[in-house]
Amino acid sequence: MRRVILPLILALLPLAARAEDAALRALTTLDSVRGWEAVGRVDVGHGRGFCTGTLIEPDLVLTAAHCLFDPTTKALMPPAAFQFRAGWQSGHAAAVRTARRVLPHPDYVFGAENWISKVSADVALIELELPIRPPTANPLPTGTSPRRGDRVAVLSYARERSETPSFQSECRTKDRAEGVVVLSCEVDFGASGSPVLSLTDGAPRIVSVVSGMATTPEGTVALGMYLEQRLAELRAIFDQSGTKGLPAFTKGTSGAKFVKP
Repeated sequence: MRRVILPLILALLPLAARAEDAALRALTTLDSVRGWEAVGRVDVGHGRGFCTGTLIEPDLVLTAAHCLFDPTTKALMPPAAFQFRAGWQSGHAAAVRTARRVLPHPDYVFGAENWISKVSADVALIELELPIRPPTANPLPTGTSPRRGDRVAVLSYARERSETPSFQSECRTKDRAEGVVVLSCEVDFGASGSPVLSLTDGAPRIVSVVSGMATTPEGTVALGMYLEQRLAELRAIFDQSGTKGLPAFTKGTSGAKFVKP
């Protein structure tokens, strides 16, 4: 999770009062997590850091691309660095899987100075060594990126709430600009990769992924990307031959040291 200062074009956008947003609510029991097992914690480097990720297929986890990189060397870390804990809640997981392959979007450049290009392509897939099948966890479908004013929700793990997921049942899309979605949702370090959800008709669909947070004159906002476009591009490469045309690691490839993202 990164914090940036929004440039003037976004910093001056009119933002509605946060009073419209629902409060962040910790899911403190196993019953409260039931139905959300597809969302889990992505552990990096054996306890040295974490992000949030979501199953979109039994063997595919959707998360933020920057979670896959060593911030010191800017190198893509190997699959052995990542473990997905589906439905993690107070020491209990519906399932735990290691990664077989990690694939950031090819347009994502870790450490690039242009924050718009970083956020707009900050999406990745983690392929698991073994699938997590229903009913252990039901993958969440993806949907169309939210428009300005749309109500969305976020389920995330973050700093000081790493053991228990927290759910914000309603926040809003504040604006869209150059492939970036600006959200009123409450996020913190560790929430990178969290699903931004549309709950229309009671059926959750992932409509963006949390990339980072930004400071505006009216407070902190969350940043995501136009997911349907970026995910389609990423899936097209993934479905080719595994690593063709993409700087991806597969299991058995040497990689960088592990550091906290």
